[in-house]
Amino acid sequence: MQQKSHRSIIIRTIIIAFSSVMLVWSLCNKITEGTYVGIFGFGGIIAACVFQKPLFRAVKFCWSKIALRITILALGSVVAVLAGMCIFFSVNMLLRVNVPINEPKAVIVLGCLVKGEEPSPMLNARMNAALDVYEKAPDTLLVVCGGKGNGESISEAEAMRRYFAEHNVPAEKIICEDNSTSTEENIFYASEILKEMGIIDNITIVTNEFHQYRAYVFAKRAGISTGSYSARTYWLNLPNYWLREWAGLFHQLVFSNKNTV
Repeated sequence: MQQKSHRSIIIRTIIIAFSSVMLVWSLCNKITEGTYVGIFGFGGIIAACVFQKPLFRAVKFCWSKIALRITILALGSVVAVLAGMCIFFSVNMLLRVNVPINEPKAVIVLGCLVKGEEPSPMLNARMNAALDVYEKAPDTLLVVCGGKGNGESISEAEAMRRYFAEHNVPAEKIICEDNSTSTEENIFYASEILKEMGIIDNITIVTNEFHQYRAYVFAKRAGISTGSYSARTYWLNLPNYWLREWAGLFHQLVFSNKNTV
């Protein structure tokens, strides 16, 4: 019995140590939806480990009451469904990280933050990735997406147009879509432009690896066939954006206007 108790303490200590590191990391990272998921998730794990006995007694008491037992079962079902959705999202996100197309007819480069007139590091990563695709298939078109948001002196599309022009991409190979304000609109407006040109397949989407699956779903709704080429996210930030993407995918699943495309 004592050995079992000792093993339980070791396991809880390891879990608390790991969760504490992840909690501090979440607090130090850029604030996004993923940050809140991390804070509440790892904070809850730590609290459950520290207050294991009172928590167990509370659950045991609640389990003895029919109404509270039903509540526990309902909450457990919700947690199980959410956990299942997160696993489903993660598997599909991994599968869409890199879906190569050898000779793409067009590349859709999804927009990202511009600070004044300077592309953010994430947008720079996307532009570098798109340039890699273009250099391997110089006949492809580059559709650069993104309007002008708060704090942006120029549109995201214009920032990308300038970058590609500076890297000797001919003007006729660059198509600017500067009306969109979201991933869904990026894909929808870009797909409408390409459809008018008779292009509905052999299209590569360039965005960050965590973002590819959501882009793919929007592209599928828009009626275009796409592959993916991913810009790499700085590894310290990737878990944060990965968790944030769960929130984005859940929002897309529940609230996205499926009639938009």
